[in-house]
Amino acid sequence: MKKLLAIGFIFSFAIAANAQDSTATSKKLAINGYIKNLQTLNFDKYLSDLVSGNTIHNRINVKWMPTDRFTGDAEFRTRLIWGEEVKLTPGFVSLLRNENEAINMQKLWMENKSLVLLTNVERLYADYGNDQLSIRVGRQRINWGVATTWNPNDIFNSYNFLDFDYEERPGVDGAKARYLFSSVFNTELAYANTGQKNGNVAAFKFALNQWGYDLQLITGWYHTHPTLGAGWAGNIKDAGFKGEVQYFLPGRDSNDHLNLTLQGDYMFKNGWYINLGLLFNNRGLNQPVSNWGNLSLGLSPENLMPTRWNIIATTMKEINPLFSANLSVVYAPGSNLLILYPSFRYSLATNLDADLVWQSFFAEQDHAFEAANHTCFFRLKWSF
Repeated sequence: MKKLLAIGFIFSFAIAANAQDSTATSKKLAINGYIKNLQTLNFDKYLSDLVSGNTIHNRINVKWMPTDRFTGDAEFRTRLIWGEEVKLTPGFVSLLRNENEAINMQKLWMENKSLVLLTNVERLYADYGNDQLSIRVGRQRINWGVATTWNPNDIFNSYNFLDFDYEERPGVDGAKARYLFSSVFNTELAYANTGQKNGNVAAFKFALNQWGYDLQLITGWYHTHPTLGAGWAGNIKDAGFKGEVQYFLPGRDSNDHLNLTLQGDYMFKNGWYINLGLLFNNRGLNQPVSNWGNLSLGLSPENLMPTRWNIIATTMKEINPLFSANLSVVYAPGSNLLILYPSFRYSLATNLDADLVWQSFFAEQDHAFEAANHTCFFRLKWSF
């Protein structure tokens, strides 16, 4: 495994340095990826006490297609992280590990008080498929969610929507098989070895298109208890309408749990896009917290937000072909938590983009609604 990681690390930077096209080589082999430089500035509620960090992030995606039915995929993620963010965060390296990956394919090349260099094998799977059946085995993303921000149906590998720098999202070590009965009806069976003591995840999905909607029903086993879910995606006139619900039945050592999300979106003729979403987490906090530090954003399929009621409103506009702006506002009424999340993107050149992202958190603490902290991100991304 160490040899595989070493080869992947060297190979990724060699490809990045010499890439001329976004997709490389022959019909049987495709290589692409990116290099990103992310500057992070963390402020306290008074916009002082600055803590900075920097990340150089390289990803290499290698896809091998020897036949029309067989595909092999390997994707490497290498990050060089340094600055006060590393120095002042206890156990910083442990926070970079994807806990859903049963096999540790992460190689730590360098670590000191303020610098970390590591590579992880993000995807490593073999895929076989024909017109009806497809089977995939290995490290992969099993994505059953249909909504945009929160995905209760994504019981295998949930993600944090605030982590904008991780577009590919985490994966799991497992297998899935999909059978297509017709153009409107298919089934999927999936299993993930999470490597955790509380058990693995296995589920069956039944999907069909009916009444102009894509519908899905899910049943399975999540760690120590059974789970049931449903999702839909369609339109009400010209507006999109999506939703997901997932119920975790009580197990030997756990209570029942319900997550429900509803989402509507609309594209105006003048180019403005709006998206409204709601998340209900029956075991989330429904009152203000006395200490912002006690509110954990460590998310899981059972806990997509730490608060019970959550509302998000997003608007986006392409100002011109080179420049776009986005604003998301998240509010949790019970705990009186507010997140402001504006972002801007500008295309500097072909395959070279610059992003400016801001995240501000406000919460009610000691009977006063005030800022908790602010983070500013500046990113340059070159894709090849």
